[in-house]
Amino acid sequence: MPRTDIGEISDHQSDFAPEQKRKAMLMFLDAWGEACAQGISGDLLQEVCLYLAVSDLVEERGEEEAAELMEFVPRRILAGQFTPREDNH
Repeated sequence: MPRTDIGEISDHQSDFAPEQKRKAMLMFLDAWGEACAQGISGDLLQEVCLYLAVSDLVEERGEEEAAELMEFVPRRILAGQFTPREDNH
């Protein structure tokens, strides 16, 4: 199963509870699975989800704050924070 331990996108503290994040992640994973079952490719879903997320971030917080939040993403990718791993449950 994909990761459901969602970290912060930036170094700023989030107002969202971990359980609320986990619930949102599971809802998106369900929708993703349904889209794949209907023949939509993972590559297309990745592009659409990134576009929608960044567009919403810009709309809600403005271009400057969105850009500041996104500057942390490459470092976190390279640190493995988005790398799928097996849960040890």
